[in-house]
Amino acid sequence: MNKSRATALAALVASSALLLAGCTMDDAPASDSSGPVSSGEVNKILFDYPFTALPVYASLTQAVAEYAETQGVEVVFTNDNMDLATQVSQLTTHLGSDIDAVVSFPMDNAAVQTVAKQYMDEGKLWVTYGGDLDEQSSSLQFSFHDSGEMLGEDAGEWITENLDGAAKVLVLGDRSIQLGQERTTGILDGLEAAAPDAEIIEQQAITPDEGLSVTSAVLAQHPDVDVVVATSGDAAAGAYQALIASGRAANDANTYLGGLDGNLTLYQEMKAGNFVRGVVTVKSSELAQAIVDFPVKLGKGEETERFDVPVYFVTAESPDLDDYIIELGG
Repeated sequence: MNKSRATALAALVASSALLLAGCTMDDAPASDSSGPVSSGEVNKILFDYPFTALPVYASLTQAVAEYAETQGVEVVFTNDNMDLATQVSQLTTHLGSDIDAVVSFPMDNAAVQTVAKQYMDEGKLWVTYGGDLDEQSSSLQFSFHDSGEMLGEDAGEWITENLDGAAKVLVLGDRSIQLGQERTTGILDGLEAAAPDAEIIEQQAITPDEGLSVTSAVLAQHPDVDVVVATSGDAAAGAYQALIASGRAANDANTYLGGLDGNLTLYQEMKAGNFVRGVVTVKSSELAQAIVDFPVKLGKGEETERFDVPVYFVTAESPDLDDYIIELGG
C-alpha cells in the first residue's frame, strides 16, 4: 500500500477553516445525548440555519416555509449571517417567546449548548440539526459517515476502472464540526476500501470561495491531481472552477469531481457531460418536511430517536437529475 496523506494545513487553509466565525476544532461528536422529550403540540418552530451565505440557504428556507404553510405550522427563521455571536444572540432573543420547538445547526457546540438547555428548561423542544449536543430533545442528521463513504467508494471504483487504481486525490474535508468530521472520515474510508493505492491530499474547505482558493493552491503544487471529492457541494463547486481555471478541459475523461449536498453548478455541469461524476445529497423536499414534521412528532410522542434524512447518489445517468436541478432553481 503506497497510500500517503499530506494534511498540509497551510496558513491560507487554516484561515479558511476558521472562516465560519467561531467554528472550532474541538466539537467532538456526542455519544448518546438525547434528553427527555417534552410533550405537547408544536405549532411554532424556530429554524436556525446559520450559514446564510451558502447557496443552499435560500432554497432550503424557502422549501421549509412552503411546506410548513401546507401543514399549518408557523416557522420563524433566524438570520445569523455566518457568525457565532450573532447565532447565540438570535437564539437568545427568542427565549421566552411562544416558540414550541427549535431546530438549530450549532456553529459551535459549546457556545450553543447553554442556550439549548435554557430552551429545554422552559419546556420547549430542542432538535439539533446536523449533529448532537450533550443536552437536546433529539437530532436531525443525514447519515454523515455513510454518505461520505458512498462518495469515497464511487470515486475509488472510478479510479480503479479508469486509472488502474493509481491516482492523486484531493479531499476537501471539514474537521471543524461533527457533520464534517464524520463525512470526511467516511470519504477516506471509502477511498481506502476501493482505491487503496491512491495518494490522498486532505485540506479544509466548506464554502465555494474556500473550494476555489484551496484547490487552486493545491493545483499550483500538484497539477496532476486526478480526483477532487468534497464534504460539501459548495466546496466542490469552487473546486470545479479552480480545475477549469487551471486549464483542465470540462469533459476531461481522466478527472473525477464529486461532493456531498446538492449544488446547482454541480448538477448543471453533470448534465452537460462534464467531469462532475457524483453527488450524494438529500432531497430538499424531504429535508424540509423533516425540519417541520420531526419536531411535531416529537411533541406528540410519536418520535424519540434521532432521525436520519435519506441520502441519494446522483449521477449523470440518474433519471431524476432534472428534478434536483429544478429544486435548486435551475
